[in-house]
Amino acid sequence: MTIFVAINHSIMATSELKRCVYRILGDLIKSDYVISVDEMDTLDHICETMKIDSIHKNESYSLTFADAVSYVARQDSTVGSKVVKFMEECALKDGECCRAEALLISSVEIVNASKGQILSIPFNNRPILSTQIVFVDNSPTPRRNELDKYYEELCRIAEMAGFELIYIPHVAKEFKEFKRKKDLERLLSIVNPTLTESAIANKVMSLQEMDNRYFYLRVLNERLQMGLSLSCPVWLIRLPNSVVNGTGYANFLLYNVEMDDIKKQIIEWVEGLNNRQNPYSIVVNRHYDRSKDFLYGGFHKALLDVMAADRIENWEIKVYIRAGSSPVIDKSDQGGKYSIAISKGEKKYPVLINGREAAFYILLLCGSAGADRGVNFEYDRRKSALIQKVYIEAYHMVSNRESHFPDITLSSTFRPIKTKVMKALEACGVKEEIHLFRPTKRGEATYYIPLAADNIKVVGVEGEIPLLNSTIFSRYKQLMRESS
Repeated sequence: MTIFVAINHSIMATSELKRCVYRILGDLIKSDYVISVDEMDTLDHICETMKIDSIHKNESYSLTFADAVSYVARQDSTVGSKVVKFMEECALKDGECCRAEALLISSVEIVNASKGQILSIPFNNRPILSTQIVFVDNSPTPRRNELDKYYEELCRIAEMAGFELIYIPHVAKEFKEFKRKKDLERLLSIVNPTLTESAIANKVMSLQEMDNRYFYLRVLNERLQMGLSLSCPVWLIRLPNSVVNGTGYANFLLYNVEMDDIKKQIIEWVEGLNNRQNPYSIVVNRHYDRSKDFLYGGFHKALLDVMAADRIENWEIKVYIRAGSSPVIDKSDQGGKYSIAISKGEKKYPVLINGREAAFYILLLCGSAGADRGVNFEYDRRKSALIQKVYIEAYHMVSNRESHFPDITLSSTFRPIKTKVMKALEACGVKEEIHLFRPTKRGEATYYIPLAADNIKVVGVEGEIPLLNSTIFSRYKQLMRESS
């Protein structure tokens, strides 16, 4: 009972925290598909102690697991440790801590320690399995690491916790090692019989030459629309699912890779999981003839299914130049005019925001495409002044206002503008993939837009160009170089 007394004085202050704690504990006790009476009693007792009422419980239903864990991690460190103790108490009430519960507790500890983050997105047929730990890196010039040298040994360590370790260069090597290229082509034609010969040939080449960056850009972000934005390599690990407002959500842990000691990190993570859960048996079957047999299960099946799919229409964000000497004319009715639109194929979803909000969104798009993968709004006299310059230049793209620009670096300006942008996005008509377009927080003060930069276009009177080739992005890069 001493835990509850301590919690009562340290973390019961805000309604937001109460909602987050209830979401985390609710997801935990549901994760093993068995909810015991003892678990419910424990949860009720925690709610009584923290004064979590029916309103907090109802509001928690609209929170994602990622939002809840992120909020807890931003509080005082004692708060995070108390929440972990709550999780451990709930998990052990039915007599054992199962694999799913151990994974969730470990993930919260990792985020609390600022060693990773959690991503929550609608299901939408994303095939990464809960038995896989996938190395993901977006670096254009990756350095040689322990996975290149000791892959088999590291696989065996991961297998001790029942995980299949995935390293894309090794997967590509496996596809190259098959004796007959024709057999891989035949396999793809079985997975998707509608593919043409030329399409199959291209896909075979992509599979055999795939590297970490291609997997990050083309598979995870383009085909699976996961909206990852990484500042360092991560382990991608599927967590138990959630339900948010009646919609199924997939949760993923993005665990920062300790590149200087990968082996030690995996050992400690595996030992941490195994120490929490009861002993169980793992059967690993590695006996197959690589010269002629294809693995069509686990990660290999997921990758082949995704790569064999027909051309996928990608989501795009389009920024329309509405001001200056050569604006793109918006013929929409009053109240329906827009500078930002989300599109997919022939469908277009205008985002109805005014000039100051559109300029803020353009600023975030530039920051997300830049080296820092976002805009850091933590006040710094020199850097904040340069961010304001980019904001004003973005404003000139969408409005003919000449003076009296709001200072986007002030929290009193930033917060209401961000809120209006979020509301406009919610109302634009995009449902399942809305996470790709929301301003998303990372760390203490950095915000980014998850959609891949390649899918963002600037539209002028002469047509559309990629954001990465635009004047506003060049200006952003120049000013950020000056700030460093």
